[in-house]
Amino acid sequence: MESNWAWIEHEYGYFPLWAWLILVVMCFFGLMQLFYFVRYFAPLGKIKADERALKQPGVSVIVCARNEEDNLMINVPRLMEQDYPNFELIVVNDSSYDDTADILKALSINYPKMHVIHIDEDKQNMQGKKFALTLGIKAAKNDIVILTDADCYPRSHDWLSSIVAKYKDGKQVVLGYSPFKKELGWLNKLARFDNVWVGMQYLGMAKAGIPYMGVGRNLSYYTDLFFKVGGFKSHYSLTSGDDDLLINQIANKANCVVAYDKDSQTISSAKKTMSEWKIQKRRHFTTSPMYKSSDKRRLAMLPFSWFAFHAMILTWVILFPQFWYVASVLVIRWIFLVWVTYRFAKASDQSKDVAWLAPILEVQLNFLHVSLYMSNLIRKPQKWS
Repeated sequence: MESNWAWIEHEYGYFPLWAWLILVVMCFFGLMQLFYFVRYFAPLGKIKADERALKQPGVSVIVCARNEEDNLMINVPRLMEQDYPNFELIVVNDSSYDDTADILKALSINYPKMHVIHIDEDKQNMQGKKFALTLGIKAAKNDIVILTDADCYPRSHDWLSSIVAKYKDGKQVVLGYSPFKKELGWLNKLARFDNVWVGMQYLGMAKAGIPYMGVGRNLSYYTDLFFKVGGFKSHYSLTSGDDDLLINQIANKANCVVAYDKDSQTISSAKKTMSEWKIQKRRHFTTSPMYKSSDKRRLAMLPFSWFAFHAMILTWVILFPQFWYVASVLVIRWIFLVWVTYRFAKASDQSKDVAWLAPILEVQLNFLHVSLYMSNLIRKPQKWS
């Protein structure tokens, strides 16, 4: 009889106090999610490329390569074809055991602006590519370095001009964006959505004056900032961190700016297998514990509020057959998710197709992130290869 009476109360909307608490907690975490969407992600939908600067200072493009013979043959010419009057390309051959050395020797004959640094295996005494990158920065002739990877190529001949145009009003750090190529398969969609999601976070927060990381596939800064913090000294033992941990140290509201318009991008390919993608993500997760405390709290609240929000929805559905009370809240969040993802993808001219799949991809991605983070607690990923 008591259960029937509770059902009648439910039918007429007279919920017990604990049921209202579920709704309140659900709405609280839902609003927290919307805050991130509106405060950090939505502004990325408006983009304006800067006009090419009249003064174009010298820049040093640095690429670290380990066993990248195929990518170097294709992408070095693309880098050297930049429409910029004063730049050098420094390629650091990081102990490669394929034909990278021979390929670089042949390419350097055709490109006098290209300089090669070779590292022998017995001299590779730092984790990841930090030693190679440090040598490249020390060899740079110019005050501004622009970093990318061997498997990346500029989307435009004006890549360097677009990045350099951001160096005004005292800016000393430029956080670029590097989309993945659209290819067949669900893994490619997942990887591109993950890349879009990460991009919205670090670009959106930097645009709001809270820079916390950058991506080494497209990143630029003044070398004096690098040497001021001792380079990678504080985190050289970590596999990763040559991009995000350094930016976490040197970037602030006053000196940092973002660049994600079409001309400022570099393009690369996503991992082809799930195991490769997981290894890459695990390596990236090793650095987040070393972020500033405020950055860690701000970043942690986004996935925490997502799990809490959906946990409250699941609890409600289990306890009450009528789903429509919470369905409207869930749909509203989905609409905002698709909206901000599509706006950013459209502004950056990449991955608009994954925006429509965002509610599905987001679920898979969040659970994968948890499993990968737990894996890192058990066993650390291996060094860069």
